[in-house]
Amino acid sequence: MVRIMRWLFPGVGLLILAVMVGLVVLFNVLSGLGATNMMLTSEGLVMDHPELSGHDGDRSYRVTAYRAIQRLSDPRVIDLETIRADITLSKDQSAQIVALKGTYNNATESLRLYEGIQLEWSEGYTVDLSEVEIDLSNGALKTSQVVSIRSDQGRVVAGKLDYDKAKGIVRFSDGIKMTLNPASQGQ
Repeated sequence: MVRIMRWLFPGVGLLILAVMVGLVVLFNVLSGLGATNMMLTSEGLVMDHPELSGHDGDRSYRVTAYRAIQRLSDPRVIDLETIRADITLSKDQSAQIVALKGTYNNATESLRLYEGIQLEWSEGYTVDLSEVEIDLSNGALKTSQVVSIRSDQGRVVAGKLDYDKAKGIVRFSDGIKMTLNPASQGQ
């Protein structure tokens, strides 16, 4: 048994190495031919300019990123860079979201956006965040970082935000400050 194991383990290791080298060469050849924009690196499976879109009646979305990296250690996790999402909520409402970085976890159906997040809503609101966790299965959203929401009517700044989509409730907490612009009330 020991003799077999002595040859089996190095053989399996060499086989895995050969498969990895073959995949790297295959992805690089396909990338060079323009057939795909994917490449296998030590970071994982790297995709340049990936795009995801879909619709549900009046609602639709289009999400793009400069780069996406599917981790080799856990293929259910995808790291995103320079993200932009265009969301149409109804005929009259839309939102645009930009973030410098994000992580999508398919196992937990969650999206974590961080660094330079800004949401522009067609209703005239701008939301600035440094980090947000989104549960894609139920639409819940939360952040334990400072959030700032501003419009022509005023501004709200809070240390934390929780949004429960099922109940339609937004909760601000931890040092809430609100500023109203009375001049804009008459418009």
